[in-house]
Amino acid sequence: GSGRFVLTALDGSTRLMVERLVEGCARRRIPIEQFDLADPDIGRLATLLVDAATIVVGTPTVLNGPHPNVAHAAYLANALRPKARYLSIVGSYGWGSKVVEQLAAMVADLKVEVLPPVLCKGLPTAPVYAQLDELAETIAARHATL
Repeated sequence: GSGRFVLTALDGSTRLMVERLVEGCARRRIPIEQFDLADPDIGRLATLLVDAATIVVGTPTVLNGPHPNVAHAAYLANALRPKARYLSIVGSYGWGSKVVEQLAAMVADLKVEVLPPVLCKGLPTAPVYAQLDELAETIAARHATL
């Protein structure tokens, strides 16, 4: 992969988390491509997925699972089997969430190392931002070995 990095963001809280992660990656000179899953350009998404070394999925929880657009992208990624080496999930939830387990099952065919997800209830707080900075650092360390 090109070391590129794909992110998807949907609601306000998740978007704040994604912005922090993007800033953290940019400071560490990790090239980033963002893709908003409200965008209907599946061809562009497929291209980004195939080239990415790391895929980070940003999703709010909807009815205890990932947003339907995120589920669609997960199935697409599973079918394309990109060469991505790493996967993580960031997102927010209002109640309980099984989003990590459900997304992991959807991309079962990908041979990726799952990096620690960052989930928060409601709006992100200082400890959540610290976890996002840690995730950016982990991604930078992994990409340095590629």
